[in-house]
Amino acid sequence: MANEKDITVPVSLDEKTFKRFARFDMLALRKRWIRPALFMLLLMAFAIAALLTRKPQSGMIAAVLLAVGLALPLVYIGTFLSQVNLQAEKQKLGKGRRVYTVMLTRGGITVTNDQKKEEALNVAWQDAKFAYRRKDCIYLYVSAARAFLLPEGQANAPQDDVWKYLLRHMGDQKCKKI
Repeated sequence: MANEKDITVPVSLDEKTFKRFARFDMLALRKRWIRPALFMLLLMAFAIAALLTRKPQSGMIAAVLLAVGLALPLVYIGTFLSQVNLQAEKQKLGKGRRVYTVMLTRGGITVTNDQKKEEALNVAWQDAKFAYRRKDCIYLYVSAARAFLLPEGQANAPQDDVWKYLLRHMGDQKCKKI
């Protein structure tokens, strides 16, 4: 490990990669779909209960509950996807744009912003939270709320070597394939 080479990843992020990450982060990792789904099921149960009372107004109450129960989760997901599209457009990702450079060294992770001048972010290996590997990108979480994407083919080493480097420094418990 003494002669282990640093890995540098000058990241150019495109719209497709950004959107795929946003969906993973929000829906798969943070599981933000659960509450809207529970809300929908709860209102559907109330709608069924209203129908079972067999009162004259129960049909209308059931219809309103079903409409609200179905519409609000759809609006929630639609708003999220719209926000992601707006973010990608605002950042002018389109076909790809250089956004940051990630350096993996024996001492930790260093991230420099390639879009504006600001101090580099340094994270010790023991402070890094998780790494998730897809076939085309690695999602490197330096905190619970902040991740950096390492798309395949952009590092000065093969993607398998980047993954092995992360495994060596972060451990199996923090590195998962998805």
